[in-house]
Amino acid sequence: MRCSERRWVSVLISALATMIIAESRADGALPDPALRDQAVQIQEQVLTAPQPGWLIEQQGNVEDWSVRLRDLRAARQVLVTPLRSDVEPTDQAGTDTDLTVTILASRALGEAQLRELFAQASGRPEVRVVFRGVAPGESLGDFIRQIHVLLREARDGLSINAIPRIEIDPRPFQSPLVEVAPTLITTDGAGKEIARVSGISRPDWLLEQVEEGRRGDLGVRGPTVAVSEPDLIAELQRRLAGIDWSARREAALARYWERASFAELPTAEQVRERRLDLTLVAQADVTLPDGTTLIRAGERVDPLAVMPFRQRLFVFDATDPRQVAEVARRGAASRAEGGLPLYLATRLDRQAGWGGYRDVQTALHDPLYLLTPDVQRRFQIERVPAVVESRDGTLVVAEWPPEG
Repeated sequence: MRCSERRWVSVLISALATMIIAESRADGALPDPALRDQAVQIQEQVLTAPQPGWLIEQQGNVEDWSVRLRDLRAARQVLVTPLRSDVEPTDQAGTDTDLTVTILASRALGEAQLRELFAQASGRPEVRVVFRGVAPGESLGDFIRQIHVLLREARDGLSINAIPRIEIDPRPFQSPLVEVAPTLITTDGAGKEIARVSGISRPDWLLEQVEEGRRGDLGVRGPTVAVSEPDLIAELQRRLAGIDWSARREAALARYWERASFAELPTAEQVRERRLDLTLVAQADVTLPDGTTLIRAGERVDPLAVMPFRQRLFVFDATDPRQVAEVARRGAASRAEGGLPLYLATRLDRQAGWGGYRDVQTALHDPLYLLTPDVQRRFQIERVPAVVESRDGTLVVAEWPPEG
């Protein structure tokens, strides 16, 4: 999954809680319990839903990789980072800047010939050295490290102000199919091929032939080797096809409760109540788009006067059966009185996992959320079980020792 499970669940809980409060504020009525029940279903669906289309549609995915891997001339996105990326390549006289020479290379050429190719491309922005892909099972990082080693070894033969352009792009190898290296291809400013040759390492030789009017495939003019690296797109397809996404999803589900962060709060030993003052003091004028001043600087604003707090937040330790039973009883009574109960657990049984989580929800007959650090700070939760509710226009935090 692209995001951690915990972050997704946190975002969904925040969004759903906002929806519930907004609905309550809009019409003054409690939302349908079915709406809140959907919250839990969505939470689990985030982790148990089938993989998204970007994973299933591998062809589209790898094509996106291909676009990102290509060094587009306008974007200058070089895959293999030069040893001195802050150095601008120098121009050489006698080169037609409207032409580009692509050297199709392979590590099968050997280190000595690769250093020679790098030297030929050194300081020439119109010349690029392109590899078809990486070796089977090799990471992109390993490939880059190997190329950097060759560049360091070739340092004596390269100008410090002239680092060659080195890229991974399988497309120049595809049409027509190129299976040998080195192969040189000259293209015009529009990207249209003018000429190509195999077995030659000097870009100037091919440029001279083009200047003399020669076009098309100029044949094999020297020794070549078979390209050893597979097509990057095909390799990505192979690797994606070999991933067991179902197993990974199950592993992610199993790891969630192992990695979940819980708030460890002590159990209340006596009844205690605290009143929270949420009054805000405006530091500057608050104006509407039409220029009307809504709140003046220095004015005190009570959020509860603007948006009444109709919920009751029950905060408890879900690993304590006494607290679960007590909170379930008080939550049911709150709903009967017209107060919407929201349940926040400071911790859950990691070993019980999702089964234990659902057992607590069953006992509550309502969705269960985890207490976040932000909510704990905002409502100054110190001990559990506790309830946060509005009384006479003020928020009250009440703690009590669990019975039993």
